[in-house]
Amino acid sequence: MEHDILNGTILEENKEISLPELCQVCKVDAEWVIALVHEGILEPIGTGPEYWFFSRIALRRALIVNRLQHDLDINLAGAALVVELLEERDTLLARINL
Repeated sequence: MEHDILNGTILEENKEISLPELCQVCKVDAEWVIALVHEGILEPIGTGPEYWFFSRIALRRALIVNRLQHDLDINLAGAALVVELLEERDTLLARINL
C-alpha cells in the first residue's frame, strides 16, 4: 500500500493573504490570479497587484477554480459561473439548516 505525504499551509483565520502567498498556496503564477481578478472571480483589497491582499473567501474561490480548470478544463467564464452556483447552493443549504 502506497502512502502519500501531504503538505499544507496553516493560515490565520482573520488575516488576509498577499498575492505571493495566494500564488504559493494555489501553486500558480501571478498572471493566473490577475486573470481571475479581471474575470471578477476574485476581489482584491489594494491599489495594484504588488499591494493586493485577498480574503479567505478569495482563497477558497481560487482553489475551486484551479481544481475546475485542472480536472475539467473549464475556462474562466465557466469557472466563475460554477463558483457562483456553488456559493448560492451553500447559502441556501445554510438557510435550510438553521
